[in-house]
Amino acid sequence: MIILRKIASPSDQEIYRSGTVVADTIAGALNGSNKTFYTTYNYKHDHITVYYNGQALHPDNDFYQTGDNEFQLIYIEPLPDENIRATYELNASSLDPSYRSRVSVPLGATSQSITFVSPLPDTTYNISVDLVTSDTSPSVYGWVIAQKTINGFTVFFSGEIDSSNYVLEWEVFR
Repeated sequence: MIILRKIASPSDQEIYRSGTVVADTIAGALNGSNKTFYTTYNYKHDHITVYYNGQALHPDNDFYQTGDNEFQLIYIEPLPDENIRATYELNASSLDPSYRSRVSVPLGATSQSITFVSPLPDTTYNISVDLVTSDTSPSVYGWVIAQKTINGFTVFFSGEIDSSNYVLEWEVFR
């Protein structure tokens, strides 16, 4: 998933409710007979563009929006060497404000564990993480998300955090 516009902080709830535009690889069998495909997240109705081999398809002419995260192609039955993608605005139901927050990262930390306020039903969720700092000459850290459970996850950093000014912003998508 590529996020084209950063998700708003929890304090900016009006921006948050308007959704985030995402580009997404579509799920569905490319077998020359399948016409129904699925997006990763629920999209806002009439706020989706489907691309078939790089060409934009048009709702109601080329595909129907048949569900919250589903669309059905009208004339096209894609084959394995063809490409289907979509760009769309998330429906607010795809985002849950109880599964997003910001947490200060302590000086010297090599990881940060996040515990959810209540367990999720499974581990098929996706996570967006952003490590931010107010330092004028910040160190640059890579990170990896691991130990994903229904109760939370852990972010491992590429080195020891060298300042107490780092904050980990995170959000769960279902």
